[in-house]
Amino acid sequence: MFSIKIKTLRRFEQVVKVDLKRELVDIKYAASFRKTTSFCSYDDKFLELIGDDATITAIETRDYQFAHEAGVYSKAKDAIYFTTNFQTTDPIDLYSVDCKTYEIKKLDYPEVVMANGACQYKDGVLYCCQGDMTTPSSLVLVDPVTEKSETLINNFHGRQFSSINDVVIHHETGEIWFTDPTYGYNQAFKPSPVLPVQVYRFTPETGEISCVADGFDMCNGLCFSPDYKILYVTDTGAIKAHGGPGDGHQFSIDARGPASIYQYDVVDKRYLSNRRFFAYCDTGFPDGIKTDAEGNVYSGCGDGIHVWDTTGKLIGKIIVGSTAANFCFAKGGMWIFGEKTLYFAKLKIKGCLVEIECE
Repeated sequence: MFSIKIKTLRRFEQVVKVDLKRELVDIKYAASFRKTTSFCSYDDKFLELIGDDATITAIETRDYQFAHEAGVYSKAKDAIYFTTNFQTTDPIDLYSVDCKTYEIKKLDYPEVVMANGACQYKDGVLYCCQGDMTTPSSLVLVDPVTEKSETLINNFHGRQFSSINDVVIHHETGEIWFTDPTYGYNQAFKPSPVLPVQVYRFTPETGEISCVADGFDMCNGLCFSPDYKILYVTDTGAIKAHGGPGDGHQFSIDARGPASIYQYDVVDKRYLSNRRFFAYCDTGFPDGIKTDAEGNVYSGCGDGIHVWDTTGKLIGKIIVGSTAANFCFAKGGMWIFGEKTLYFAKLKIKGCLVEIECE
């Protein structure tokens, strides 16, 4: 049985302006920010984004990785939906947190098997179900009010997906874009993959499914720029789980592997071209990724949320002192999934989809 620590709200307001020139020649100084919950500014623009009264609140801490992935706001429930980490919860559990009371509720959707990422779709929660040895990986839409589930897709022309990881909606076309790495196989709860690591575009109205990008070690998070002209995709190939001794419940990091973000031009709202490198994560690896209303890019990394401007320049970090695989913008700020701790960061800036999904 997992235990739950007593819920005690802890708020942090520390803002640190990083001395960039000192950081270049002082390794201890450069690494000193990674464990202290704070806002680290590498550029004054970051201070404008977070605002004068920015805070980080630790909502709840548990002794297992209960706050790991997804992050979807439901208007009907005024709640955030998220998933746990397979490394300490096998099988993966589903949770929601009430945005007003902070009450955390465990959910039970039988068709949602080993979920990871998710997004809002038609007022429901669209889960990336990685599947298991007998259940194919799929996209499953859940109505949070009726709790009814609908499988939208579970194969690519007869070949099973490996373990669908993250998903976004192109709100101008209604098409669904998702990534399919092999983490289910690496963690030993999925059979050997029968497809490469790829990014897909799915048109629910017509049933069309197309591969739109490949060439990744482990494609993971993805998001559009506010104008849908750029697609960002993270590659987390620097981290791998092993399905041998330990049954896939251990990871190793290869510092030479990709911990990078790539960007593509979105052509005619459907096709990708001009792949190029955008940014590299200096701590851990970039997992979930979002843009704000101004086009700045945020990604969950090894010590919190890293923020880059549209040129790929690191301008700031929201440090929580642990890996934050994913996060989501919502009314008033950002929910951060810090594995064993769930956080809410009060911010001035809005996410690019807040008006569409939350207001």
